[in-house]
Amino acid sequence: MKVDWEELVTTSHLDTVGLIRQLIDEHEYEEAKEGLNELYEAMGRAERHALNSQLRRLMVHILKWKYQPDKRSTSWVRSIVNARLEIRELQDYMPSLNQQYIESVWQHNINAAIEGAKAEMNLSRKDKFEPAELTWDEVFEDEYLL
Repeated sequence: MKVDWEELVTTSHLDTVGLIRQLIDEHEYEEAKEGLNELYEAMGRAERHALNSQLRRLMVHILKWKYQPDKRSTSWVRSIVNARLEIRELQDYMPSLNQQYIESVWQHNINAAIEGAKAEMNLSRKDKFEPAELTWDEVFEDEYLL
């Protein structure tokens, strides 16, 4: 049995595991191994995507915090705290998503966060918004309280 693992994995991790179990029961070990490898890669991509999403959300709110001090709110504080917690949980679940990984995707995420912050602050593309680079401490250590 030849399976399109890439398609199956994008459809359902649970169905993928079910088919891998079936293949093992049928002693189709090579095909099952292919499925495991594809599932492993897909899960890693999903976790990296989740971390990048949380990192961008965190950066957006910190940029807004810095550049719109008159609009600070408890919802921004909650968003910053929540994003940090989500990132830590992802790191606990997948230790390879460590500081070194975050530093490797930092610039891409800060660029995306600047665009996101501009949109949330209702700035047009013509508006000049060139914030100073965020530091590690600003993103992960500094306290944001009202």
